Amino acid sequence: MSRPDGRSAFLGLMALAMLLPTLAIPLVAVAMLVQAILGALNLQAGFGRKCRRTDAASGLVTPRRLHFSVHLATHEEPPAIVARTLRAFASQVGAPEFEVIVLDNNTADPALWRPIETLCEELGPAFRFYHEEGVTGAKAGALNIALARTDPAATHVVIVDADYEVTPDFLAIAVEELQRGGDDFIQFPQAYRGDEGAAQGLSLELADYFLRHARHADVAGAMLLTGTLSVIRREAFEAAGGWSGRTITEDAELGLRLHRMGYRGRFVDRIVGRGLLPLDLGGLSLQRYRWAAGNMDTARGGLGGLPARTALKIFAQLTAWANLALPCAAGLIGGGVALALGHQPDASRLLVTLSGIGLALVYLSVCLPMIIGMIARARPPLGVCLAALASRIAMILPSALGTMDALLGRSGSFQRTAKDVTQATDAVGSMLPALVFCGVALLAVPQLPSAAILGAVLVALPYPLALATRRRLVAYRTALRPA
Repeated sequence: MSRPDGRSAFLGLMALAMLLPTLAIPLVAVAMLVQAILGALNLQAGFGRKCRRTDAASGLVTPRRLHFSVHLATHEEPPAIVARTLRAFASQVGAPEFEVIVLDNNTADPALWRPIETLCEELGPAFRFYHEEGVTGAKAGALNIALARTDPAATHVVIVDADYEVTPDFLAIAVEELQRGGDDFIQFPQAYRGDEGAAQGLSLELADYFLRHARHADVAGAMLLTGTLSVIRREAFEAAGGWSGRTITEDAELGLRLHRMGYRGRFVDRIVGRGLLPLDLGGLSLQRYRWAAGNMDTARGGLGGLPARTALKIFAQLTAWANLALPCAAGLIGGGVALALGHQPDASRLLVTLSGIGLALVYLSVCLPMIIGMIARARPPLGVCLAALASRIAMILPSALGTMDALLGRSGSFQRTAKDVTQATDAVGSMLPALVFCGVALLAVPQLPSAAILGAVLVALPYPLALATRRRLVAYRTALRPA
């Protein structure tokens, strides 16, 4: 018998709350306690010291003469997008010796990868292209093949996503930063091109991780990898065993292994490249699910062997996207039905009250730290701040599903985010509208406690804000079409 996933666990707890509210109360109470801990960690990330660490990383001293191997894994990517990424590397100024390895894996249509193969030939011998079929392990498997084909002279591996157009001085800046700190790996922030106007709030919401968690972790020497614009010393990389497909966030998992082995990394707060925002609501939701589920899977593997302070900061990063909204929503809806039917009224009333408070705690945990961080660091216009807040609330559900799936050992497989505007859709899915219906129905329950009324509103709120976020994504991808 297979394990339940987040959706089935949600329905199961909702049924339990309807039939036996007394038994559902301790489950919701535990979810509230865990959410309070996650919220405290999230809030703390906004109040770290602002000074940069100056201690050098452990490991070998960074050689004066560096040689980079840039690894680019592709799968069914639009050729024009990948071409921009490659041409940006061909235009590097003041860079050390470097090679670029493009590893296309399992792309069935030759029309997608043949133009990239041709472009690599045109750009010269430093650009090598490989097309491989039957690659397992998704992106991690492809990057491991690239690692095995790296030039023996390479001292560092650079990871860049297929849609990231780096600045002309990216590699020169990487040299400067590596020689300054002697770190075993460095991580630059993610940023997005074309994110002015309607997309500015979306970009700011995504940047919250780097504005708060990355800066806070860097002070404690606990920065993880985030998948693109990462530069890793090759000896450390190979000593750690390369990439693992154990989770769908292979970057954070590798960063954790490097820390366990005593290697040190640093966050470099300089924008050196910009990629594409997710093009539709489904892509944004898929990305958020992956971050929540994959990082929680990594955290479930344990943080043993790390100093207590480092372990705490790493755990805070790994749970930055996690929330326990599903148990609270299930308790609220199921308890509300029981209360409407007059079933165990005292227990039902307590259950919906606790569930409503739990949902309020989820919102505070998810939104308040970001708002404080934006005001303290970014200080955006009010409209941009509200757009970022809308996006954050709209993503509560996929984050909650990812969290529950990971806790139940049912995280999905790695799925790429589409980068072709012609493939974008405006689908929302059925779960958000269903939650709106449940929230409105709860408001009709007689003598509903005030905390439960608040919870009913919070259950329904993500859907209209998801529609608003969808409109901004439509405007974003419409603006991209001429490019």
